[in-house]
Amino acid sequence: MSSQIISEKLKRILPNKSIFIGLFLLMITLTFGAIVALANENMVVVEADILNVRYGPGLSHDVLTQIEEDERLFLLGEENKWYKVRLSDDQVGWVASWLVDSNETLQENQQFAVVTGEAVNIRQFATSDSDIIGMVYKNTELQVLYQDGAWYQVLYMGQVAWIHGDYIETRATPSSTEEASNQEIPTDSTVVVIGNAPSTNIRSQASMDGEVIHTAAPAERFEYIESVGNWFHIKIDNNRTGYVADSVATLETREEETSAPADDDLTGSQYARSVSNISEATIVIDAGHGGYDSGAISRDESILEKDIALSTALLLRDRLQDAGTNVVLSRSNDSFVSLDSRVQTAHNNQADLFISLHYDAIEVANSMSGTTTYYYTDANLDLANTVNRYLANMGPLNNNGVRHGNYYVLRTNRQPAILLELGYMNSSTDIQHIHTKAYQSAVVESVYQALREYFGQ
Repeated sequence: MSSQIISEKLKRILPNKSIFIGLFLLMITLTFGAIVALANENMVVVEADILNVRYGPGLSHDVLTQIEEDERLFLLGEENKWYKVRLSDDQVGWVASWLVDSNETLQENQQFAVVTGEAVNIRQFATSDSDIIGMVYKNTELQVLYQDGAWYQVLYMGQVAWIHGDYIETRATPSSTEEASNQEIPTDSTVVVIGNAPSTNIRSQASMDGEVIHTAAPAERFEYIESVGNWFHIKIDNNRTGYVADSVATLETREEETSAPADDDLTGSQYARSVSNISEATIVIDAGHGGYDSGAISRDESILEKDIALSTALLLRDRLQDAGTNVVLSRSNDSFVSLDSRVQTAHNNQADLFISLHYDAIEVANSMSGTTTYYYTDANLDLANTVNRYLANMGPLNNNGVRHGNYYVLRTNRQPAILLELGYMNSSTDIQHIHTKAYQSAVVESVYQALREYFGQ
């Protein structure tokens, strides 16, 4: 067949050049328009002059940062009238929905990723040569924000990051939600216990728009009627019922209520067993030393224990808050806090766990290396063993096991309490690792996985 005949046939099959270009431009326009529409669909606009962005969905959570009026935020999720948003620096926080303008509907196809690999890198960008910002282990759950080909953008330690799809399985709901939905609540033997806030609003309907009809005191108890979405329907008195958000109250059986000892008699194990999921827990993270108390110092005096204890504590806070944990820091900056104040922080918040973070030193340099887990009361031995088991598998340092520790923050603490020594400041081997974010992130992931197992027992 001649080339002229082929050319004539192709002309009849293919559109002419101008039509082809027009179709191509139309396709580009429609695609771009869809991207813009999708972006706009998930944006909120700040209406307040100054808006607090918090670490969690509620006023009890610390302020992450503040943003100004008219700033646009990308919407990720919603819980109890609080919006989860992504900030311009890729941090993730929560804002009050009534202080932003949003006429859009949240996407309903949220996904969660369960890690299937034994140890998987979390990267800054969606490429295999991007910087590694952390590591997660098998069965870790992460909230998925986006998918870009084989890569998934996830929420990790309070910021967005990427994980490869070969090492995860996706699901529509987190396992904690699935487990909760399968549990029947015995309404005839259950009470609602208010949390630790100075006052908690009881509303006329299961909505933040409901009228406040009663104000409850900390630890006040009410008869449970039913659950309505994220709200508990409760009996206020003989003539009234109301609704309280389940984020500020918990369920407790009457048997536990009537047989529970006074606060002074509660042991660490009794407090811990009142929580069945890490997302329900209140955890106090105690960064050792601070202010004029530098703690241990590296041999060249360039690294201070107080600094790396704090940086580790902040990473652990972010990782726990990813899971919905209510985290309280004994200190959030380079300030001195007395030992008694640290313990009182646990008592005042009725913490389900107090965990103190330290980096050790010994009189003879290079004579000790590795991590150690300390406990004081036998009630906390199971907790210590669980955390230490994960630390022992972390590497790269030795693990010295679980030991009894007569430390003030342990022996005077009524809440479950452990103390972690995460390496030796005057060990030539340890100092190469313990001041790095990679090592501290590995510690944090090990502790997180241990606590997830412990509270789920």
